Amino acid sequence: MIHFAFAIYSIVFSTLSGTFVVAVIVAGYFSWPTMITSMIAGGLLSLPITYAVLKQMDWSEPDKRHAAKPDRWYIR
Repeated sequence: MIHFAFAIYSIVFSTLSGTFVVAVIVAGYFSWPTMITSMIAGGLLSLPITYAVLKQMDWSEPDKRHAAKPDRWYIR
């Protein structure tokens, strides 16, 4: 599950922090501290969003339709 968390976090973090930085620039604040603060806010807000996405994923038995085909040449 941790691999999925890293993948989802990287996507959510880049999207949110980019959105916040663009919003800060459009609002007229062109200083580095405001941009870095908006990126930190995007990183902190990405954690609960990642957790919510992971909770929505189905972690029960895998679907049999997506399983690998049995090898017909393998004989015991």
